[in-house]
Amino acid sequence: MADGTRSFAAELAALLNCRPTWQASAEERAAWYDRKADLFNRAAAETSSPDVAGEASDLAEIAREQANRIRRGWSA
Repeated sequence: MADGTRSFAAELAALLNCRPTWQASAEERAAWYDRKADLFNRAAAETSSPDVAGEASDLAEIAREQANRIRRGWSA
């Protein structure tokens, strides 16, 4: 396993382990989705596979949209 893959896996595991509960504030939930989007954007930028980059970019966009919906008052 490449170092970048191991790093991504560790970062993703850490992110998932700190997912906010339903009791978290809207800003805390939105910030978590922003961190998720940032992680997938970095994965897209660092991969040499166009397919993986495209999927990671799509996941980043979905996470960013979720953060924005939460900020506008639509809860996840």
